[in-house]
Amino acid sequence: MRTLYFDCFSGISGDMTIGALLDIGLDFDYLKTELRKLPVEGYQLKSSRTVRANISAMKFDVSIDGARDHPHRDPYDHHHQHEGHEHRKASDILAMIGGSSLTTGAKRIALEIFTRLAISEGRVHHVPPEDVQFHEVGAVDSIVDTVGTAIGFDALGIERFVCSPINVGAGFIHCQHGIYPVPSPATADLLRAATVYSKHATTELVTPTGAAILAAVVTRFGALDDFAIERVGYGAGTKDLGQFPNCLRLMLGEERPVAAAEPSGDVTVIEANIDDMSPQNFAYVTEKLIAAGALDVFTTAVQMKKGRPGHLLQVLAPPHLAGALTKTIFEETTTIGVRFHSANRTVLDRTIVSVETEYGAVAMKISTLDGRIVNFAPEYEDCARIARQRNIPLKIVQLEATRTYLDMVRRVGSV
Repeated sequence: MRTLYFDCFSGISGDMTIGALLDIGLDFDYLKTELRKLPVEGYQLKSSRTVRANISAMKFDVSIDGARDHPHRDPYDHHHQHEGHEHRKASDILAMIGGSSLTTGAKRIALEIFTRLAISEGRVHHVPPEDVQFHEVGAVDSIVDTVGTAIGFDALGIERFVCSPINVGAGFIHCQHGIYPVPSPATADLLRAATVYSKHATTELVTPTGAAILAAVVTRFGALDDFAIERVGYGAGTKDLGQFPNCLRLMLGEERPVAAAEPSGDVTVIEANIDDMSPQNFAYVTEKLIAAGALDVFTTAVQMKKGRPGHLLQVLAPPHLAGALTKTIFEETTTIGVRFHSANRTVLDRTIVSVETEYGAVAMKISTLDGRIVNFAPEYEDCARIARQRNIPLKIVQLEATRTYLDMVRRVGSV
């Protein structure tokens, strides 16, 4: 499963996230083109390489026309009477994102991030989430950071997000509402599910936007486990902390769950007949179940009683996750009951090999039987990302990846 690991040894912010995404392969021109799909003007984007404590990192900046330098921090402003400031309601920003022509994946992620941010800001300041107001400069920052991050996640084809324990920093920050402790109230609210610590820096290391990104996408907080790294990227923070590298490190690769190390054995099959749910919702349900540890999820069209069309949802689950996956099925579908049965399966060994095509790196999924290659295929998400970024047919990228892999096999034998 294509996984992104957030290594937050120096916290996280929206601009650090986009910088690190650019460092692992997100195309900057593609990012700018996609952001232009939003009716937001008056800003300039800049990407440049910099150094933090002798580590090379990508710095991403949003410059607001006519605005002085400002930190990426707490864009919420509940003082509605401030002169000279325009405001945008969270509900208006969400409607703008929802009504845009962004890709379905980018739009879904961006809406989730911004919704999490609005809910926490509203909870902290005792305002309904939809009525949370962002002053104009902060709104543009937050829109670019959240939507730009979502564009990157979608373009890179990331299926699962895992995060390290998070260094939140220490001390106090000065903002529009007063002097707040680190982490700020909204940030602390957003990090409820995370493991946090404070070390090496007496400053704010995690912004509300950065925390909202994690709250929206991360399914597990913890150390790396059975993870094959393909790419590593560093996104620089604004502050230079001397010998401490103020960077977010992102690692992109394949997470291989413990269950995958022992492919043959018992699995639990969870089934449900569903005839009163929109078919388009199955894609979202499948995504949630896979993220929660399902081995496979699929649906079959069936005809139910009284001639009603429906779907048979089937989930292959490690036996120890059957209960948690059943809970997800009940929460995310309209079924009122599921059934279980045990099955025994045998699967081929699988490895991932990265091939460097003329269009970019593509992961090849290789299946072997007794050490002999019997199946291979290019990773769809890699090929789709390249096709979108370079505006070439998907099938051309897939064919090129396959050709490059076969050339490798001919040159060096079994790969």
